[in-house]
Amino acid sequence: MSATQNPARAAAAVDIDGDVELITGQIRALKELAKQDDEAPISEGQRYDFSIRWGTVLAGRLRRLVHYSSLGRLTDADERTFAALRHELRSLSHLIERFRLAEPNFTEGSAPSAKRFRPRSRR
Repeated sequence: MSATQNPARAAAAVDIDGDVELITGQIRALKELAKQDDEAPISEGQRYDFSIRWGTVLAGRLRRLVHYSSLGRLTDADERTFAALRHELRSLSHLIERFRLAEPNFTEGSAPSAKRFRPRSRR
């Protein structure tokens, strides 16, 4: 049953337009970076700066899409958009490896946990 046929799902649907826009912007930037690097090698600083922006978008926006998709909170149209986005990201694996970037994770994992601090015992 689609979100348009199921009022509960439609009411619970989230807006992903901003997420998709940011991720597609980074995809365009990655392709442009590759084009620049083909013409003349980019600096380590450029590579590092891009890797920070790329990782931030993946850790925030892509993870959000994965989360809401796993909960069934995307409309049918948004699910198709997300599927196309996943396909495009997978097709860029050669560039992701080339620039040693964080790889997209399309599965929902457990939240990272912090190590517990244990004070040293005094003897």
